Amino acid sequence: MSNKDKSRWIRSISIGLFIFLLFSLYLFARRGYYNLYIINKVFGSTATVLAGVTLLIGPLSKRFPFFAKGMTIRRQMGLLAFVLALIHVVISTLFLPNKFPVSWFTKEWLPITFGVLAVITWVYTAYISRNSKIKELGATVWGKRLSISGQIAFLFIFLHLVVMKSEGWTRWFQGLVKQTPELANPSYPPASLFVLLTMLIVIIFRVYIFSKRFTRSSTGG
Repeated sequence: MSNKDKSRWIRSISIGLFIFLLFSLYLFARRGYYNLYIINKVFGSTATVLAGVTLLIGPLSKRFPFFAKGMTIRRQMGLLAFVLALIHVVISTLFLPNKFPVSWFTKEWLPITFGVLAVITWVYTAYISRNSKIKELGATVWGKRLSISGQIAFLFIFLHLVVMKSEGWTRWFQGLVKQTPELANPSYPPASLFVLLTMLIVIIFRVYIFSKRFTRSSTGG
């Protein structure tokens, strides 16, 4: 690994650690404790936010020079998001049997399916992100495939989150969430709502970019 690649990874991991710390502090404040169950939530949230950042950097870099610096670490952030998502999957399936028994996976089969599809798409994204594959495909083709697969994976993550968390969000907005030994401050919004807000910003912005491109192509601009 070259010094340039090491520098990119250090910057990407630093950003990931910052996001991880923010979610950790917030969940500790809301829940009142910090254990593997909370850490697992943070892994999933951090992976999602990092993935969203990678989808924003490209369009933003063309409009704001400040974000152009992020283009050099977009691939590393995407791969880091993939690794964190895998850790989230492994912990959920193997290390938290009390929270996620087999019956839970059976009941939540729909959001789990969306999560599996997201991981499969992410595996493909990671596969084509290898240096050898980038050279084989060429920068232009690789960039298009990376963008499309990244957006598809992000959509699956969005569906995974919404289907799994919507009932809890509704209960919180209705004021039905009460204080328990596992929830010290129920008045605090669920951390997943912040993830949802981030995802909605990314999706709306990407739809806006797509609509502008479609309008230009349809009008011959």
